[in-house]
Amino acid sequence: MKRYFSLGAALCLAAGVAGCSGDDPAPPAAGGPAPTPTATVDFKVTDIPGHFFDLDGMTNPNKATRSLAIVPPGAKINFWQDLNGVKVAESKHTVTSLIWPSTAATGERIDQDSANQDNHSVTLTTPGLYVYVCKLHPYMLGAVIVDDPNTKTGPNNDQPAYDIGDKLTLLVKREVTDPANLTFDSNSNLGLRALRAFFIVTNPENWKDYTKVGQPYKPAYPAVPVVVTNGAVVADLNAALQATFDGETIQAQKKPAIKGIGEVWVDTQFELTEQKGPNFPGTMTVLSATDWNVKEKIALPDQKMNNGHNFWTSHNQNEIYQTEWQGNSLYVIDRATRKFKQELDLVNGPEVTSKGIKCHDPAHVMTRVDTEQVHTGCNGDDGVMELNRLPDGKLEINRLISMQDPNKPTKQTQPHAHWMGFDGKHMVTPNSNSADSTMYNFTGLATGQVVSKNETGAVSIASGIMPDSSKYYVTNYLGHSISVMNGPNPLTNYSGTGGLKGAGPYAPGEKIKDISLLQGYDPKTGCGAGCVDGLIGGFPVQIPISPDGKFAITGNTLGGTISIVDTATDTLVRLIPCDPGCHGVNFGAKDGGGYYAYITPKFANRLLVLDYDPNNDGKADDATVVGAVVLANDNVPNDDKISGNKGQGSQGIMAVPNVYNGWVQKLPKSFCDQLTKEQRNPIGAPVEQCPQEDPQ
Repeated sequence: MKRYFSLGAALCLAAGVAGCSGDDPAPPAAGGPAPTPTATVDFKVTDIPGHFFDLDGMTNPNKATRSLAIVPPGAKINFWQDLNGVKVAESKHTVTSLIWPSTAATGERIDQDSANQDNHSVTLTTPGLYVYVCKLHPYMLGAVIVDDPNTKTGPNNDQPAYDIGDKLTLLVKREVTDPANLTFDSNSNLGLRALRAFFIVTNPENWKDYTKVGQPYKPAYPAVPVVVTNGAVVADLNAALQATFDGETIQAQKKPAIKGIGEVWVDTQFELTEQKGPNFPGTMTVLSATDWNVKEKIALPDQKMNNGHNFWTSHNQNEIYQTEWQGNSLYVIDRATRKFKQELDLVNGPEVTSKGIKCHDPAHVMTRVDTEQVHTGCNGDDGVMELNRLPDGKLEINRLISMQDPNKPTKQTQPHAHWMGFDGKHMVTPNSNSADSTMYNFTGLATGQVVSKNETGAVSIASGIMPDSSKYYVTNYLGHSISVMNGPNPLTNYSGTGGLKGAGPYAPGEKIKDISLLQGYDPKTGCGAGCVDGLIGGFPVQIPISPDGKFAITGNTLGGTISIVDTATDTLVRLIPCDPGCHGVNFGAKDGGGYYAYITPKFANRLLVLDYDPNNDGKADDATVVGAVVLANDNVPNDDKISGNKGQGSQGIMAVPNVYNGWVQKLPKSFCDQLTKEQRNPIGAPVEQCPQEDPQ
């Protein structure tokens, strides 16, 4: 039987998606109209890496990829989180419009006031490209093309084309209805970047694999005509994207010449294992900082550990605390034996049930210096869960701390990567849903109080506090910026660019300035003379401050870069190439003095080691990536056989020993003795040094 291909099927085959069918539902009659795309699309909202908005298994004959659908005007788009009473995913999500045609009506955009497990739908009439994101987990992407049936191309103007619209709008503000969101030509550098990012993020076959040494990195895109601004035709999207961005030969990775101290724990969040399967991805990868080799893979198959995301250590470094970002549990791991020690279900466990509190989607975790209590941000809710550490190293739930200002409540905050002050007195949270940041004082009133809650930027996702708590920094994922906030120990004479506000200092928690990570970037033409190092940031994630307080370092997902901010001037001084989905950053001690920044990308399977100040002169002009470690390794001990996405999805990262100011002074002697005098007291303050012997 002769095969006929619709636009959706052509895209499907071009993308090489398993299970795709090239057959149209029915062949056209002789001389009759071509088949039309489906009028209803059903996405499942899942926890499966790359396929988070998933068409697989749904009744849609015109699937372009598992995350992209082609529809005619007037189609209804359904997002299913509950199918016939069964939850599709364990976690909460939002379905939020990220990109849409600039002429789309308000009713064609979608968002929710809070994270949920509800079903959603939207009817799309305006032709063009619509991309959806989850504000909790902003690597979750799905897309729809509303295909104008009158758009044709080819020598005889009779061939279908992939029409993404004349102008598109990108969500960069708090609300999808804000008229100040960024509108740009689809025929632009930003348009190409957006398309490329979508096809990398949603197809694991396109992730960068550093085991393929000597091969060119060329992600596969649909090889179809694309109609863009003013009706211009990009004849072959695959060729255009590959020629613009791809083709680099994958090099063998070199180990740093100077060793680090201790271990590095990495959440290889998208790695699949046999027992857990694709619905519960994630392993912990442990590597040595002294020989730069992977030592172990830990999947916790009996517990499932769904998308394990972030770590912290107990003060004696005996326990590793591990969150489960697309689940509801917090885990305690014995660091020496690598064995599971405790699971606390923060939604259905008996402790939370008895207290009447819940903590969905715990994202980041840290200890409080003075009490050693553990705090984890409830990214699917409105607060931070506080847990007490017991003598045996296990934890018990104490309370849920709201991040709302009781005098000025907003919609649900959904705090993500919080940070704790060096003395245990304060905590700051980036609130991804309310686009602001909360500063909390543990010593205020009887049980603590919110000091401030001030606007930052769209999808505020991570924070980091200066080692003296003088300032703190918040990354705004969709705002493509870093907000500089006055700290819990307020500055009395801010000397960074922008000067003082009025005649006096900034109040604690007040925003001092925003630092753009798209400096010099023109959405139409790309980087200009003002681009730092000829690169861009964008979609920034983690932003810890170096233990010596000199630099704030961030992984940028959009630009695939590492940004370095000089904290003395609060200016962006360097951008350094990273990998697709550059995400995680944390600091560890370098042997003989100084620190390394460890960097992890979501869509490449290596860890980068950045020496941000090799000559220790307080400047980052000589910052360089001094080595990298491939995280895919089938030949190390594991508790569940690795079955897919090998070494991929690296997000959370933690060095052992913990060398941040406040925590480093709590280290046992066995670790303390490996550090220099300056590393034991990174800001030279008169504080207690490491103990002289290990605690029993």
